[in-house]
Amino acid sequence: QAISAQGGPGPSVETGDSASCCGRGVPGHGASDRVPSCAMERAYLREFNALGLQLRPQAAKLVTEFLSVCEDPQSMVENIVEFTKGYLRSRQGAVDPFIDVDIIRNVLECMQARAQGNGLEGAEEATMLRGAEALELGDGVSVYDATRDVLPYEYRRATKDWAPAHEQPGVLAPPDTKAKIYADRYHLLLQRMLMEGRLVAEEEASASGLLPGQRVLTKVESLQGNPGDKITFGLISRSSDEKDENGKRRWVLEDLHKVYPITLLEEATAHLITDGCFVLADGRLEGDRFVVRHLDVPAAVPRLASLQKDLAPRQMFGGSLTDEQLNLLQEVEPANPDGFYVTLAEVHLDSIKVLEKLTDLFNGYEQFGPPTAYVFMGSFSSTGFRPNEQGIKAYRDGFERLKFLMRGLSNHVRVGTRFIFIAGPTDPGAQLLPRMPLPGYLTSDLAKEIPNVIFATNPCRVRHFSRELVFFRHDVLRLLRRHEVLPMRDLSTGAAVSLEHAQTEMVRFILDQAHLVPLPLEQSNILWAYDHTLRLYPLPDAVFVGGVSRPFDTEYQECKFCSVGPFHRDSEFYAYHPVKGVVEPCDVPDRAG
Repeated sequence: QAISAQGGPGPSVETGDSASCCGRGVPGHGASDRVPSCAMERAYLREFNALGLQLRPQAAKLVTEFLSVCEDPQSMVENIVEFTKGYLRSRQGAVDPFIDVDIIRNVLECMQARAQGNGLEGAEEATMLRGAEALELGDGVSVYDATRDVLPYEYRRATKDWAPAHEQPGVLAPPDTKAKIYADRYHLLLQRMLMEGRLVAEEEASASGLLPGQRVLTKVESLQGNPGDKITFGLISRSSDEKDENGKRRWVLEDLHKVYPITLLEEATAHLITDGCFVLADGRLEGDRFVVRHLDVPAAVPRLASLQKDLAPRQMFGGSLTDEQLNLLQEVEPANPDGFYVTLAEVHLDSIKVLEKLTDLFNGYEQFGPPTAYVFMGSFSSTGFRPNEQGIKAYRDGFERLKFLMRGLSNHVRVGTRFIFIAGPTDPGAQLLPRMPLPGYLTSDLAKEIPNVIFATNPCRVRHFSRELVFFRHDVLRLLRRHEVLPMRDLSTGAAVSLEHAQTEMVRFILDQAHLVPLPLEQSNILWAYDHTLRLYPLPDAVFVGGVSRPFDTEYQECKFCSVGPFHRDSEFYAYHPVKGVVEPCDVPDRAG
């Protein structure tokens, strides 16, 4: 269902005395033709200039004509200025100081619609006046390319806000980019932690004191000459040169300016903590070594808290939609509750069993209602891609078979179902993150012959109205426990943790670290300048990680998480309804007989 041009309210404006003015019409649309004096015009323009707006001559004339018929022009001009700022901010994300006549005309029409409609009806009419922009939203679904559509953002501590980074990413990143990766992650998690208010930076605590329940957070660089028990925050990793008595590299804790070797008094933990992650360490400095009594990971916060308290821009997820467009998507979302996503991993197109299961899957949804999208995550061959003539032919043949299965799906075409393909570890292409889409010549030009086929990057980000979904093909869940700082144990018995506990901890750890691959860089093959495409802040509504691990789903901090298991093994997949917030584990039953 395409989004209509109607939606919710625009920027608010007082409607007391303004109604007596707005209700009379906008100049040029049946308003009074009385010509204002030059002195009156200069007085109105000074009000705009004082608030940082400069009107073009025709815009100034229009405003002056409008104000000349108002009972209280001084109050009304303030309303117009604030409404104009809100109008520009919602449409462009910023306030342009130079205002032309078209903008003023739209602003006055919106104010008139609000006043005449006395609330909701006027707001809807005002939104209709902005319908040209809303019509560009299509069916409310956007699929983002991680390398082009997801821009890096930085937190500016001086102004306490998030802003797009000045330097745009590139494949050939300068050497200092590696250090910047950790600096950006450090600042992101530190800001998220301090936002909650339970921990207070030491310099702020010294200046204003602590509230009940608050504790002081000391920087690693400030531990020297600062006696007593401390809570500090930094990156835990293996030392590059110092080894312990067993010949293993020692653990160190570091922030942006200082590194300390650490001694861990704990022998086990109930939580997952890995090499190369950011931790909270509770202990004290003894000589040149920080002795850690307790180690933990700073917890994630719900998405809504990040948006409201941290004022994180929604554009951090990806795309170039304005706040006005995103608000409109959120307003029309309840009228579109039935969209859902079918997610599969390890779809081997050279397997007869897989092709039969896909046939049954397509036919079932063709009959009972196609999804908004299928998300197919590789690998797409059971033997892996071989870069020779036979390997290329075999790989292309798999997509030729899939193309044959998809040609008769008329209901899918009618509703605009998307078919999204994400490369897996044995598919062709460089084993780097983010991964580039599969090329057309290796996929038998599937996208040219079947409507709505998208070969996406890995990870792939999808915006479904106001909901944010992340799809990632990686065996990160299998790798995490190989890099444990402390072994995970049931602290009450000392025994190994259950499978369910381990799964929950892996999900918690990924979301707490706000990163899809919270491992040492040498283990993750990340393109340094594109590390931001793997971050999970603010938390999305749902994360799907496809791999060889056993399928399971859970929820943490209001974020749905699904580990999507191999489709070729048990024909299992997930159906996710974003608006309803429902995750359904599904499978394709065997054929009778």
